[in-house]
Amino acid sequence: MAETKQTQLSACGLLFDLDGTLISTLQVTEAIYTRCALEHNIDPAPVLAFCHGMPTLHVLRQFFPPSTHTVEYAQELEMEATLKLDGLRVISGAKELLSAIPEDGWAIYTSGMPFLAVPRMKHLGIPMPKVLVTPQDVVNGKPSPDGYVLAARKLGLEATQCVVFEDAKAGARAGKESGAVVVGIRTLLSDSELKQAGADYTVRDMTKVQVSVNGDGSLTVAIDES
Repeated sequence: MAETKQTQLSACGLLFDLDGTLISTLQVTEAIYTRCALEHNIDPAPVLAFCHGMPTLHVLRQFFPPSTHTVEYAQELEMEATLKLDGLRVISGAKELLSAIPEDGWAIYTSGMPFLAVPRMKHLGIPMPKVLVTPQDVVNGKPSPDGYVLAARKLGLEATQCVVFEDAKAGARAGKESGAVVVGIRTLLSDSELKQAGADYTVRDMTKVQVSVNGDGSLTVAIDES
């Protein structure tokens, strides 16, 4: 039997990444970037190693020719992704966790545009949060902390009062720089990789996170790092 490594955290709000944290879009994302890279005679491997949790335009500027560095081209790729619902899945425990949190106690900050994020959430039955922050709402995407700071503010909180859940290096850095406690989800990266990026703790998936609501409305978050 695996040894449990349990920790209890106190928070007023929980801030979630979407892709790789609440839902898995790995298959769809990698298929689109692989096709795009091959069309431009680019090795897909470094693109795939970099792209997770990053805004599409940021990925294009990092690896692809200048002709692709436009909002319009980025949106073409994202619109292609909206049509690919096969291969999406819910991260284990995500629905159960969200159902345990008051609706004014959590938010999502995703690098995907609303026309990409919302249909995926609806398709998979993920509840819509009262606060959804996307690249439309911030000038600087992850690893800048701006999105998490904004998500907390929209909940009436400071980021320092929140716990951030992330699966990617850029997102973990963003959460850490916002001042939040960061829990990394090991859907893609290892414990050591996530902690090097800024995670304070890591869990295998959302079945390893339990939330209870205290009498004053604050949250107790129990995590198991095993």
